[in-house]
Amino acid sequence: MNPGTQPNNASASPFRILHTEWSMGWGGQEQRILLECRKMEERGHQLLIACQPGSGILEKARSRKLRTEEVVIRGSFDPRAILALRRLIRRERIQVVNTHSGKDSWVGGFAAKLAGADLLVRSRHLSVAISNNPLNFVYAMTDGIITTGEAIRDTMIRTNAMDPAKIVSIATGVSLGRFDPALANGARIRAEFGIPADALVVTMVAVLRSMKRHDLFIRAAIQLKQQFPGIRFLLVGEGPGRAGIEELIQSSGLTSDCILAGYRDDVPDILAASDIVALTSDRFEGVPQSLSQAMAMARPVVAAPVGSIRELVLHGQTGLLAETGSADSFAQQIGRLAADPALRSTLGNAAREHVLAGYTDDIMARKTEDFYRYLLDRKVKK
Repeated sequence: MNPGTQPNNASASPFRILHTEWSMGWGGQEQRILLECRKMEERGHQLLIACQPGSGILEKARSRKLRTEEVVIRGSFDPRAILALRRLIRRERIQVVNTHSGKDSWVGGFAAKLAGADLLVRSRHLSVAISNNPLNFVYAMTDGIITTGEAIRDTMIRTNAMDPAKIVSIATGVSLGRFDPALANGARIRAEFGIPADALVVTMVAVLRSMKRHDLFIRAAIQLKQQFPGIRFLLVGEGPGRAGIEELIQSSGLTSDCILAGYRDDVPDILAASDIVALTSDRFEGVPQSLSQAMAMARPVVAAPVGSIRELVLHGQTGLLAETGSADSFAQQIGRLAADPALRSTLGNAAREHVLAGYTDDIMARKTEDFYRYLLDRKVKK
């Protein structure tokens, strides 16, 4: 059976699932883990997250009443962490161990094998190249691999010679209960930041780090400001690149036009206040949540065709694609939307329909559950 076409087995026995995450940060990957845990709990499964003390995911998981276990992971080969996770897996009678980052995939993988868990699954969120060094056998240990986009899956099969039968693409889903254009309050956001009701707003929601290429966004903004007087630019997110971005905004003469909003929990309202949403990343993307969330809010989007973005943004149908790494191209495509309200409406409505058809959190959870059952069945038959 192809791993992408498993039957729906929602009525079967629930799983006891452990997710591991080494990262201290809080970004799309960590948000995916929590969203998936919540939806799988709704489907009757028991979830537990093992993560670092003081990490972003620990704080957010606890605020959402998800079960957590603090485990210090010092590196990829950390005997103390391996033993701690093995004890946890045995104590909780975990059946599925799902790892997410590089270091916890090694530690969690060894622990799962030592504890005798039924399944070891690796989630692959980004399109970073994987080494074919024989010592990099972390993927060979797994029973299955989940990628966030078909392009990532195809690369792992072609470039890394991995078994297609054990890899499935499951894009991060959007919560329609949260990202609903009818419920969001964009006027509140515009009032908060002093943005006139008739001003065009171009927004980017992303962690402030180099791979997101905020410099391209700002260089495109310089051009767009000349074409569209009164246009505003809204950057939402936090990260290590903030100081450099602030300096670039100031040196570009965009201080009064560009708003650095920082981290926000009210992203649906932010998107409702926006006319156009852009993502200028030039590498490492899967299917970015900032785009799928904007599309769920019926907002037209502009992005570069990196990672699996082509699966989400169909040029001229569900959004517009700009040339990777080109500020001029982003300015041109954003300008097309800025100049054409009808095009914005058409692409925004089509974008929402595209998300409803294949990128919801319910679809994500169902596919994940089905994949686990497929892997178990495949393992039994071997």
